[in-house]
Amino acid sequence: MSMKVNDDGKFFGRVVAAFAGAAPVLAVGAIIWWRDAGLADSRAAEAIGRIEKRLDRVENDGQEMRRSAAEDRQKTAELAGDVRNVLRSTARIEALLDRWTAAPSPSRP
Repeated sequence: MSMKVNDDGKFFGRVVAAFAGAAPVLAVGAIIWWRDAGLADSRAAEAIGRIEKRLDRVENDGQEMRRSAAEDRQKTAELAGDVRNVLRSTARIEALLDRWTAAPSPSRP
């Protein structure tokens, strides 16, 4: 038994009836999908906005920390220079004190 699509001549009538019954379901499904897609897009846009704000905040914090670190390095270098100067001065003062307080060398007859 072979299958013939249009044996009785009512193929298009049946197709139209099938699509007429499915059309409301398809239309409602399309509307729901469209609404859900819009909600998902708006949620994604909000999430992207929040992430961008966080990234901006992190970048600004990073710049501030780098600036602060550079200032701290500069202050540390200045303090290290001051400490070296104090150590040199202390060494000179100690050398002078050693000369003044050292026992006089015995005189030669």
